[in-house]
Amino acid sequence: MVNLNAPASAAASHASAFPPKTFIDVKGIRTAYHDLGQGPETIVFIYGGNFGGSDASSSAAVWSINAVPLSQRFRVIVPDKLGQGYTGVPLRDEHYTMSAVVAHVADFIRAMNLPPVHIVGHSRGGFASARVAMQFPELVRSLTIVSSGTLSPGVGTNEVTLASPPFQPGTRECARWVYENYCYKPDVVTEEWIDIVMDVLAQPEYQKGVAKMVGEKLSTRLFLPDLARYKRETLAWINDGRLQRPSQIVWGFNDRTVVAERGVEMFNMVSAHERRTTLNLVNEAGHFVYREHPERFNELLANFVNLYSARG
Repeated sequence: MVNLNAPASAAASHASAFPPKTFIDVKGIRTAYHDLGQGPETIVFIYGGNFGGSDASSSAAVWSINAVPLSQRFRVIVPDKLGQGYTGVPLRDEHYTMSAVVAHVADFIRAMNLPPVHIVGHSRGGFASARVAMQFPELVRSLTIVSSGTLSPGVGTNEVTLASPPFQPGTRECARWVYENYCYKPDVVTEEWIDIVMDVLAQPEYQKGVAKMVGEKLSTRLFLPDLARYKRETLAWINDGRLQRPSQIVWGFNDRTVVAERGVEMFNMVSAHERRTTLNLVNEAGHFVYREHPERFNELLANFVNLYSARG
């Protein structure tokens, strides 16, 4: 029976069992990843955010409380995205774009010589994962999209909800404030979570991205305008029926940064062309639904992967 209110100690135990990062060269980018388990199906987790954030930073360890239990049944691989976590920044200024992030995810899957994977993407990682599934369908067996305002139609409320943190960017207090406001219950934001966020923010390689995105204003000059165009194209692809993979959408009902209605709209778009589409709205959950209700999320994902496995 699934315990829907797993104690914080269980999350800490899974985090401590998360294996050390390994590195692989992906077209000149030193790429960090974690590789767990040896099951017949392979899950690849892609987290959210983007390079150059000065308030907080995501990394592969955000999936630790999901990856460790799921690795008992599947092979689970969690890479750090381009310019995030412990992976190198883009080699050229013109690669500070979401399209470069998508290409890096696809190149990573190829470099690892993986069979078609069950790709799971959260937030901006959901956008990247969906794009990989459409642009490189031979790499993907199924797609799970988690609370992705970047991918869903309409205007998100992320910028409003997280506007003007009352703490200095780059500080522990600021990072905690950001993640607590993402979540329905602030107490799910553990010290271990913030420890890793602060370690990533302190990495010289990560700070190169901050200098580019904030200092040289590549965020406003290049990344955001390019993302707007890229999003329009991606939504047009979905409406044209190019997403032809089993798709699962998971959304936190209480997510203030991308409201539940956006998840329903996403479901309507995808399901119009792909009958193997499901929508799961999780109550008392914010943006990080997979950390707020890890056991429920893990069971949803495991059942979905088994349903659309290579043997299915």
